[in-house]
Amino acid sequence: MSRLFLALCLVLGLQAFLPAAPATRRAIRPAAGNESRYTDLVAWGRSKGFAAKSVAGSDELRLSNKAYEIVFKASSKKVVFDDTDVRLTLPIRKAGDGFQVSNRDIETVLAPLVQPPRRPETRPIRTVALNAGHGGKDPGNIEGKRQEKYYTLLVAGEIRRRLERAGLRVIMVRSTDKFIELEDRPAAAGRAKADLYLSVHFNAFDGPGSADVGGVETYCLTPAGASSTNDTGNHGGGWHPGNRFDRDNIVLGHQVHRAIVQGTDLGDRGLRRARFKELTLLDMPGILIEGGYMTNAHDASTIYSTEGRAALARSIADGVLAYKRLVERAL
Repeated sequence: MSRLFLALCLVLGLQAFLPAAPATRRAIRPAAGNESRYTDLVAWGRSKGFAAKSVAGSDELRLSNKAYEIVFKASSKKVVFDDTDVRLTLPIRKAGDGFQVSNRDIETVLAPLVQPPRRPETRPIRTVALNAGHGGKDPGNIEGKRQEKYYTLLVAGEIRRRLERAGLRVIMVRSTDKFIELEDRPAAAGRAKADLYLSVHFNAFDGPGSADVGGVETYCLTPAGASSTNDTGNHGGGWHPGNRFDRDNIVLGHQVHRAIVQGTDLGDRGLRRARFKELTLLDMPGILIEGGYMTNAHDASTIYSTEGRAALARSIADGVLAYKRLVERAL
């Protein structure tokens, strides 16, 4: 037998002895064909206590209740949830005057945001793992003499200080200019028994109109079988360990992304999905934050200034604490 086959057998054998994930962290594995099945949005909204509003012939539908307003647009993956850009995995369909959403997007986006999962009382959020993107031999994006790895470390350090003042334990995946292999980053969080994982990065764009592309993007792991937000080829992907936390990921991502949009002057480029390796291997809920574009003059003024980085770090910490309050709410 090949070494690869033997290694696979060993891994599968060990998994049989691993403890089951908590109920709020179960895997989302839609039934066969479920990813292409759709539900009427108005009917789903009414079942959750939402009133629906749409002008006949319009491509826009609004669902609202006392807590939230959700705005959908036909043929678009973009949803405005609680004044924040959130991306679906499949576009909204229009059928006559009706609007339809994929069942997978109900399971992995809408339902968790409308009714966030609660953490067990015995498992409060105590420890956060922070990864400052890149480091050492990997500088990340480079603009002139400015290297991404330097600014991610500055922001991560400020986030750490704010979370520690709020009473949380914070683990820095890297605290110096050191390169950490991608698979070792979630592993470090696992060894520390972290309850949440945040990875901080900054973006860049070199294509046509690059100077005009800016704003913050927050990424959760793409659900199994779905295409990632930036995948123009509409290619699905398989299941990863991090998909056990799909419901938790989307809620954590929304709370942090919303806090950044409200607490900084960075544009809203949406809560998105991607299969970044560090997210696929996580043993806890986690997100990756792209806190602006180094190639955009407006964003750069935030990234390169002490005040701008402080506002970004404060907003990220506020989002983490908002998530903690939300999922630890009394039953």
